[in-house]
Amino acid sequence: MVGAVSVIVVGSLAAVGGTAFWMWRKGRNSANALGRMPPNSFVVARVELDQLRNFPPFAELRRTLTNPAPGASAREAELGRQMRDVVARCSFDPVDRVRTIYVGADRDLLAGRSTSAWVASAAHDVAPAQAVQCLAAVVALAHGTVTTAQVGGRAVQTPVFNRATPTPRDPSVHFMAGSAVVAEQAYMPTALRFAYQEAPGLSLSSPLPRMMEHLGAQRAVAVAVDVAAVRAQNQQTVTEFADDLVRANPGSADLTLARQMETGGIAFSFPNAGVEAAARGEFASATVARPFTAALQTFWAARKAEIVATIGEAQQGLGPIRAMAGLAGGQDASARFERLDGAFGVARAALEQLRITQDDRSAVVTLTLTPPQVTTLVNAAKAARELASDMARMTGGLGGMLGGGGSQNERPVEPPPAPPGLPTIRF
Repeated sequence: MVGAVSVIVVGSLAAVGGTAFWMWRKGRNSANALGRMPPNSFVVARVELDQLRNFPPFAELRRTLTNPAPGASAREAELGRQMRDVVARCSFDPVDRVRTIYVGADRDLLAGRSTSAWVASAAHDVAPAQAVQCLAAVVALAHGTVTTAQVGGRAVQTPVFNRATPTPRDPSVHFMAGSAVVAEQAYMPTALRFAYQEAPGLSLSSPLPRMMEHLGAQRAVAVAVDVAAVRAQNQQTVTEFADDLVRANPGSADLTLARQMETGGIAFSFPNAGVEAAARGEFASATVARPFTAALQTFWAARKAEIVATIGEAQQGLGPIRAMAGLAGGQDASARFERLDGAFGVARAALEQLRITQDDRSAVVTLTLTPPQVTTLVNAAKAARELASDMARMTGGLGGMLGGGGSQNERPVEPPPAPPGLPTIRF
């Protein structure tokens, strides 16, 4: 009896101690990663690849990309071949070896004083020599090479692709034991000083790390924004947006308090194959957060019915395509449209599941999707893609309207140009 009790006590203490050490180490690693971001960052983001890899839709997407189905398009088949080549040439799957990615961008980028003031840091479990070899192999698949230069006495690799003119804005990477630093060539000397703590990076007492903490360490994806810094750079735009919002929603006048928001954040996690999403807006005090939260609740109550009607109109808009698919004899068209109808049902349910609450100085919007709802959405996405492929074969290109490959004679649609004056971050 005494021996059994002793084992239980010792085991419990070991479990508690081990958990505490794991949390301390995780917090320390997180602090180190945030400390590598620029000290005046206006945005930081974190991606936990372990959670993404365990999320069934993401895992299935990886399988589909790596091993396309027999009826896959030539483009998908080529992508699958290239991904298998990457694993073969690296002797491991890079996606499986990266644990966490952090990205931060300095206010100089926002203000237009710099075009390169961003840093990405990745935690991995690959030896630096292996990582360099894998990078060269991946770049070679795209008909490029990797050049190595010394920056402050440290080796930095820069991919160089055929027919591309090298510029100081080309991304470079420096591999360290257990991590990597990515930045544009022009900013790499500064990024390395942050990485090796030769210059102070982002302070853990600044607003963005606090917002990341509020979003939660267990989130798969978390993004924090210094709203005050963005507002200072775009005061007129923010003011006009708030004014237009109130004019469109006169019953929620306190929405103008959005002008006083200091930091904001958005996060996603995938517990038990479900989805939890949260958005936070933090103010100087609870006195400001309270009426703003109430205004959001009023706004949502007034607009929910309108959104439900819009979902219904979108569902009805599929009617002509549904009839065309049925007349043309598309395979399993009826079952596929039933899956699409299921997605519309999830969208309506999600409106009821959305919650708006106050948490001290923050207004918080949360949405939770259950595992069955996520499965319904994934099945609907598959159905949409299958229908798009069928329509492309039957009509010679109409499927491109639904997101499919379309006909070979279709010209790709160029994305609209970015608004003038906004910085572009190239990865």
